[in-house]
Amino acid sequence: MRISVPYGKELISVDVPESRLMGVFKINEPEVTGDAVEEALRNPIGRKLEDYDAERVLISVNDATRLTPTPMILDRVLRRVRGEVRVIVATGSHRAPTEEEYRDVILGHHYDNLRGRTIAHDAKRSEFLNLGETSRGTPILVNKEVFESDLLVTISSVEPHYFAGYSGGRKMFAPGLCMYETIEKNHRMALLPEAALGKLKGNPVHEDLEEIAKAIAERVYIFSINTAISGDGRVWAAKAGDPFDSFYSIVGEVERYYSIHLPREAEIVVAVAPGQMGIDLYQAQKALEAAKLVTKEGGVIILVAPCWDGIGPRNFYDLLTSGTREEVRKKIWEDYKLGYHKAAKFLDVLERFHVYAVTDLDEEVLRRIGIKPFRSLQEALNEALSNLSGEVAVLPEASVCIPRLKG
Repeated sequence: MRISVPYGKELISVDVPESRLMGVFKINEPEVTGDAVEEALRNPIGRKLEDYDAERVLISVNDATRLTPTPMILDRVLRRVRGEVRVIVATGSHRAPTEEEYRDVILGHHYDNLRGRTIAHDAKRSEFLNLGETSRGTPILVNKEVFESDLLVTISSVEPHYFAGYSGGRKMFAPGLCMYETIEKNHRMALLPEAALGKLKGNPVHEDLEEIAKAIAERVYIFSINTAISGDGRVWAAKAGDPFDSFYSIVGEVERYYSIHLPREAEIVVAVAPGQMGIDLYQAQKALEAAKLVTKEGGVIILVAPCWDGIGPRNFYDLLTSGTREEVRKKIWEDYKLGYHKAAKFLDVLERFHVYAVTDLDEEVLRRIGIKPFRSLQEALNEALSNLSGEVAVLPEASVCIPRLKG
């Protein structure tokens, strides 16, 4: 059977013997009707955006690693706010956007009007305000730009996240607009088993992030727009208003949409990092995190991600290549640095499964961390089929789905 899956902006095809195919497990495509963002703005949770009398408005938006259709949402926001408008890209610890990303993904048709009033958060070089500590001891160091506005508007998309439970919402504050030290302290909790895909209650990363967001909300008015995005980039649900209630309100809908159900574990899983989720190896790892939940121990996971931006933030990669796996594990726990949680997650997958990868990365980059490189998905699958006798499951949106086993 011929199956097509995303590879960056293209589709690539692979032939899977029908006798070996368990299935292609896609997220439940919702029906997109009407203008969900406009409806959310007309009927927010709490005050309407146009009811804020703010002279200085700061709009916080995602970088290019997220699927959020920011330019379209800005259309609806800009006609409701008064006063001076500035935009800040909530990069967290990511690099600053390129001009191409500003023009194509982040600002779009607002580029000429807003580029001169748009800055990128820098976790190491921005100026920060110290708001104290969370109950878990995380320093709350927040970009000073936030407090130089009368109103902070956040625009984000909510989707499953491999250790924070879900993206969006409070993540637009932390890690989005926080200092490196804050992000590092919070992300160390990702090493704990309670920090898991699709989990909020009892998740230490999420609860810590929410404390940070509440500390910010005590000092500046916040209006949040949380969206849910379909596979083709359209908004199928949106909640707006109170930053916390709007987030929790949309999570239930998102969970139903992104959950996929397999009848049993598969011995071979094709895990695709679609669209911008395949930008680099750092982001593409999220596809592995989902795939491991439904792959038989000792089976093969085939990662499909172009990684046109290379490795991404290098801490995790440099650590994985710094010694034996036992030495790496020891460093992770005894001398944690930001990015080491990513190494820990990689290590878990690499020790439990055989990992193949179809990417544009230099093959040696993959081999050095124990991943077998392929230039063709067909070649990777053929090798897996020849080595194993079990079934094949294809996850075309592995980076953003929550795989579960039926029953």
